[in-house]
Amino acid sequence: MHLNVFTQCSPSPQFKGFWRHPADRSATGYRDLGYWVELGRRLEAACLDALFFADVHGTYDVYQGSWRAAVRNAVQIPSIDPLLVLPAIAATTSRLGLAVTYSTTYHAPYECARVFSSLDHLTGGRVAWNIVTSYLRSASANGLGSYLDHDERYDRADEYVEVARRLWEESWDDDAVVRDAAANVFADPDRVHEIGHEGRWFSVRGPHQCEPSPQRTPVLYQAGASGRGMTFAARHAEVVFLTMADPASGAPQVARLRSLVAAHGRDPRSVKALQGSMVMVAPTRAEARRRAEEYVALWSGEGQLAKWCGWMDVDLAAFPDETPVAEIAGQGSQSFVGFLRRLGPERTWTVGDVRYLVATARRPRTSAPVTLFGTVEQVADRMEEWLSVADVDGFNLIPCPTTQGIDDICDLLVPELQRRGLFRRAYDPAERTLRERYFGAGAPVPARVPALDPQDGVPAPVEPAAARG
Repeated sequence: MHLNVFTQCSPSPQFKGFWRHPADRSATGYRDLGYWVELGRRLEAACLDALFFADVHGTYDVYQGSWRAAVRNAVQIPSIDPLLVLPAIAATTSRLGLAVTYSTTYHAPYECARVFSSLDHLTGGRVAWNIVTSYLRSASANGLGSYLDHDERYDRADEYVEVARRLWEESWDDDAVVRDAAANVFADPDRVHEIGHEGRWFSVRGPHQCEPSPQRTPVLYQAGASGRGMTFAARHAEVVFLTMADPASGAPQVARLRSLVAAHGRDPRSVKALQGSMVMVAPTRAEARRRAEEYVALWSGEGQLAKWCGWMDVDLAAFPDETPVAEIAGQGSQSFVGFLRRLGPERTWTVGDVRYLVATARRPRTSAPVTLFGTVEQVADRMEEWLSVADVDGFNLIPCPTTQGIDDICDLLVPELQRRGLFRRAYDPAERTLRERYFGAGAPVPARVPALDPQDGVPAPVEPAAARG
């Protein structure tokens, strides 16, 4: 199986209030280079696939019409730019993959291409790009760009990825850099090309500013859960993050993703599906129970509401409890609304339901399929169930609490998975890049796929890679 660890360059990623945990180091470590270097070494020693950095642009200011609750509860503020952390981790590791979020809404694709070529060079081919379209309206209030509706953001992202990939894959021939000292030619200009892109959103002449990196194109991650997001993932992504309620109901979602991949003319197995799960693993049942009580005590209901309202782009404080959620769903991330439908497809979810669901701390249960909680044996059993029933390829693990959770993944969970033959004991030396780790030694950059023909839902023929050179 494949294992990533999820984090953010902010205090207590994901679980608000947990910066108060006595063993937590994220509250100050998020801005300390030594913290990240040590974490990278720990994960590499455990043979993890990648450390994945989520990120946002703007502040969570939807709840109660203010950013005050977000600031009070450290809801991804304060935070620093994760892009600057990756080279430091790369300098002190040699095999760990490094994945980072980068927005197609608030950056230019020419800039994106240079950033990821640089990171791919500096990491020796270990970088992945988590493609996001961004959803916080406050980013526009800070001058980062105009706010776009949900589907329009994906329309822009389709063209954005096309531009970036053309810069990576078409601009420089493999043999463009000659380094001929006698002739005083570093690179042959006849082997470097403009891309001449003219589209709805972007006009990019080229050529790309960087010579080809080890992977040329970073591994492409994506986590869209809406119908439009899944279509985008099926067209572009190599690794897709899913958040499913349980293995049985998740299996159709994974099957749908693979079907969409096939509809775009791609091998359904050319995309790795990773389940996003909180993990809280303990050495004994008694310790698991103690940590469950600790979880309830540290939970910040206000912080969680501030985060979820930002995700939904709806201020839950502004509506009566009986208001149906479907009537007020915003243009922000649609993942949560989809999650509610999967959690209770026959239920009419109301604002009061969601406020209770989000703000109320509930003890983790070993029987709860979405949460990897319990002893190491119980958690490993649950992971095996996900692999066999839902047909996922691995997990994007969200450690809780952050510091202790990462230690437990490395010291308890990984050894148990290795004992069961489910996870590697060492990195394969033949797999030099992150893409090769996912798809095998010598795995090529996947072919670009055109958008589905709206007339018949079938993708147009893909021009052979050789013809695009």
